[in-house]
Amino acid sequence: MAKMRNILAFFALSLCLFANPVLDKFDKNFNSATRTGKLSLHNEVKKLYVSTLIKNNTDLKKQSLQRLVKSSKALGLNSSQYEADLRKLNSKTSKSNIANNKNSKIANYQKAQTSDTYLLSASKGNNALNLKFNKSISQKDFKIHSLYKNKIYRNMIDIKATLNGKSITYKNFLANEVRVYPLDKQTTRITFISPNQQNLNIKILDSYLVISTSKFLNKEVLVKGLKKQNTQQKYKDFNEEAVQTDTQNFAPAPRASSAKTIVIDPGHGGNDPGAVNGRLKEKIVVMDIATKLSKELKKRGHRVYFTRNKDKFINLRTRTKFANDKMADIFISIHANAAPNKSKARSMHGIETFFLSPARSERSKNAAALENKSDIDEMNYFSKQTFLNFLNREKIIASNKLAIDIQRESLLALRKRYSGVSDGGVREAPFWVLVGALMPAVLVEVGYITHPSEGPRLYENTYQDSIAKGIANGLDDYFRNNP
Repeated sequence: MAKMRNILAFFALSLCLFANPVLDKFDKNFNSATRTGKLSLHNEVKKLYVSTLIKNNTDLKKQSLQRLVKSSKALGLNSSQYEADLRKLNSKTSKSNIANNKNSKIANYQKAQTSDTYLLSASKGNNALNLKFNKSISQKDFKIHSLYKNKIYRNMIDIKATLNGKSITYKNFLANEVRVYPLDKQTTRITFISPNQQNLNIKILDSYLVISTSKFLNKEVLVKGLKKQNTQQKYKDFNEEAVQTDTQNFAPAPRASSAKTIVIDPGHGGNDPGAVNGRLKEKIVVMDIATKLSKELKKRGHRVYFTRNKDKFINLRTRTKFANDKMADIFISIHANAAPNKSKARSMHGIETFFLSPARSERSKNAAALENKSDIDEMNYFSKQTFLNFLNREKIIASNKLAIDIQRESLLALRKRYSGVSDGGVREAPFWVLVGALMPAVLVEVGYITHPSEGPRLYENTYQDSIAKGIANGLDDYFRNNP
């Protein structure tokens, strides 16, 4: 009897350990819930599904997808993407079934043991491979070794970080072949393959790792360690006797502690004019303001890049990728607002600053819908990325702080010159152009192009100079308070 009680107690404990409260809540309440309640449960499971993508928990991923399909159909939402993901998952599972139960348990255990450090992206730039992580990295996170076999050298860097995506291979870049792939659930390996031995020049820049290779040296050495570097210090070669490479070709130039890299994104462009009011076009005025903002920021010692510097359309995915590739500290998208119809054109005016988050008001939803519609094809690609960004609370909080500083200083600058400038406030909205940015990111609506007086005012040099200085002042306030 005692043995039976022990078995039952263990079984009950197992249920507690492996049950998921979000799924339990869904199963108990969904069928009897109101539409609002069902939508709330649907969103909770959706967030859980995103966390399974990060942790690569296949079982929980499948359970989440099953419920998302059910809730989407019940709510009249599009369930096709969830059904497609579930089919792929089932197909992979059936192919990789492990016959041995012991091995299956080990595999499931290892699957759950992912690192809390993630490799978010890899990009080519400045004759170097740039790796972006979700947190600061240091020398203790790496092991470097080499292998010579069949007249081929393989120089490898093993990083204690989970690869947040698929493996990547670059051909004829830095070496004959460069591979970025998961060695296991907690380790990502970078392999440089070449018939000649190469030195690896490695720089640590906070949450970035910048890797370059020199030409074959007489001393066939591989760098065996990393010197821990402060982000603001001058970057040095790790094996200074053997490595003669000029690092300025691939390492970012040292910057003063107050200098930052800022990417300015003038909205729309090319065949997408944005909001229009007669001859007034959003794409033109935001380019003018972006240009003035760039000059103001450069005067203050900052490094500035544009996502576009001429009348050309750039899709949303490319804009934020550009900012990530530039290792920007801040991403600012400049836009002009528009009333939803003629009857509201006279009453809607003012400036607003947005950061990425679910819309909480009808006005935020309308503003987001207006800016998002120019690149509707990007939304399917970004659906998962949006949710991933929601989980990055640190970046959302930083973006919120940045938005507050920019909104406050922009108002102060404009009200010195103009009376009656309306404060639209700091708002949350799902602007697709902000999705995927790895740094604090905001979207500034500099005024309503549809308003009878504010619209033409957007084209005045005085207005453009004032709001450019206001945004720059807001940025400097943010940098002072968040070094």
